[in-house]
Amino acid sequence: MTSADAPASRDEILQSIEEQTEDLCHIHDHITRIITNLDIEEDWFSGYDDPGRAKFELEPMVRLFLYKYARELNQSELARRLSGAAYVYLRLGFDRPVSQQIISHNKRQRFDPAERKLLRDAAEVIRTVCSEHDVIRTNEPALDPADVQHDRVNEAEIMDAVKRATELGFREFSADRASNAKYPLEAYFERQGYLNMSRAGTTTASRRFARLSERETVPHGSSHNRTMKKVANPESQLTFDEFVTGRQEPEWKRIRDEVLEPFHAGVENILDELTDDDYDNPGFREPVHAAIDITAWNFWASPFMSEKKVRKSDKTPIKVTIDGKEKLLDPDHPDLVSGLKDSDERGYKFATITIIAENTPIVLGVEPVRDQRRWEAEMGWDVERTSRADIVGSLLEQASRHVDISKVFLDRGFSSLETRDVIDRREHLYVLGKPARAQVDKDHIDEIQEHDVYDSRIVHGSQTFDGREHDITYVYTPSKKDEDKYAVFTINEHVDHHRAEALLGQYSQRMEIENEYKTIKKHFLPTSASKDFRIRFLYFVIGTLLYNVWRMANFILRDAVDVDLGEHPPILAGELIELVAFCLFDPGG
Repeated sequence: MTSADAPASRDEILQSIEEQTEDLCHIHDHITRIITNLDIEEDWFSGYDDPGRAKFELEPMVRLFLYKYARELNQSELARRLSGAAYVYLRLGFDRPVSQQIISHNKRQRFDPAERKLLRDAAEVIRTVCSEHDVIRTNEPALDPADVQHDRVNEAEIMDAVKRATELGFREFSADRASNAKYPLEAYFERQGYLNMSRAGTTTASRRFARLSERETVPHGSSHNRTMKKVANPESQLTFDEFVTGRQEPEWKRIRDEVLEPFHAGVENILDELTDDDYDNPGFREPVHAAIDITAWNFWASPFMSEKKVRKSDKTPIKVTIDGKEKLLDPDHPDLVSGLKDSDERGYKFATITIIAENTPIVLGVEPVRDQRRWEAEMGWDVERTSRADIVGSLLEQASRHVDISKVFLDRGFSSLETRDVIDRREHLYVLGKPARAQVDKDHIDEIQEHDVYDSRIVHGSQTFDGREHDITYVYTPSKKDEDKYAVFTINEHVDHHRAEALLGQYSQRMEIENEYKTIKKHFLPTSASKDFRIRFLYFVIGTLLYNVWRMANFILRDAVDVDLGEHPPILAGELIELVAFCLFDPGG
């Protein structure tokens, strides 16, 4: 036997466990998911001399004991956790819960004393590294016993619900690929579904994907980005309008159009299901209330190059001036990355429009945001950007493909005459936050503060844009965030105090879109450092569809759950990750 073929030593195994755990802590937020994503080499543990006698594979059993010792559980606690916390046993690699007797038998018969000590030491390494990264958790993603009637909802029903929702959301995507491609596109979308939901990156080791997949062979990760780029690749041929005018649409807009068509087909499938006649109470009723907002996906690379970096690079930087100072701009810095609220952060921005209120919250449209960067403004560059009015107009157009909208709620970041005009021309009622910058706003707020009785005020007026005029009501009310300040809202109707109060109560439902963004970012976006807008936009759209799938699956299970729509979903977002990744997407490598 050569040294290359020799089994790994105890120290080598512990070092590998430590390095893997360190890497996984940057991807996962729970020690359980760290353990389930470890690569366990075949020669680390011997197992039975006669593996045919084993009821369970060796590797899941190794993970089980790593889980037991890392979580500091005794055997009875471990058995209860496997049967009581939904799908923990699936994450570890079992097809059913494992009893206390089987745990005890495998500990004695499957691992010799040295291996049992190795398991304890490895678990201690995992626990220490996880503690340093603050990913130690005492709970598991699980169905809440207070919300779910366990005698009425079972695993088979949940699996069927998510399978149905997943099929509806993803079956419309396609790519221009060779007819003799080795793997079908579905294999790559299975892997992408896993990446989105496990917050993994496309460079993640592929053995885990291959192990989970039901396919005989799976595609290699090196081809993944190339294939997904083809899904988002726009037609190179000019449209008739572009040919006539000689002005071609920016590449990012063509990518948007390419990706959004299958997205909207998936949305339409889901909405058809939500209103199916088989359901006594449909998933939504029209006209709907909708919220519009913008979220960001961070991009950490700086747009600027230092003199030292320029000397070491073969790039030719672009000289720009900001605040009178010359800076060197990286020519490869992505066009659609712009500054965020925190001055030192940058990212890709995406706007969405979402059904809110009593209806099932489904995202109806996605729009990339192209803001002008400071150096572009100061240098006077002519760039294709998206105004907030353009964004709102596009999102309302996308949503109108699917539903009738009654009211639209937006925060003050969208406040402009043009945005109000865009919504009013579509005959939607809007409630839109407004910065209290104008002197008239300050005067009204001063009068309220000086009044002995009233702490709010409504003022009727009108607004004119491009020759069009519509009624408007200004509402001044104490801020919910700061009692000493006042919030200003505009409504495109003349309403009385009672109507205004009711509309502001509905406006608070707009916060559902903030929860949407938190869920998508936490559960449904992969790790990516890609500069390619095709990849970023496609992955965000896939994450948004997964959010819709999650909401759809919970609607299907609604009749088996003793809660109202909008309350705690019977399938948690983290749980859907496990269901789809382990059971439905058959994630490939």
